[in-house]
Amino acid sequence: MVKDVELKEKLIERIKNTDNVELLEELSIAFGFDDESKDVYKLSPAELSAIKDGIEQIDNGLYFTNDEANKIIDKCLGR
Repeated sequence: MVKDVELKEKLIERIKNTDNVELLEELSIAFGFDDESKDVYKLSPAELSAIKDGIEQIDNGLYFTNDEANKIIDKCLGR
């Protein structure tokens, strides 16, 4: 088994030499560098109200299906 120091050195060298941004981002999250990912977004009162209004509209059948919405958009765009 590789000694801890050797493993750390190998990992450090690989990190230094990689251009894989996705890997680096994942490592930063794993090591806790990405504090923003731990923050929970708090909705404003206006956002909460808008969400509640939207849910109420859906509950009352006041919505368009995807096909209906696409037809409306196409009509507005003159297609």
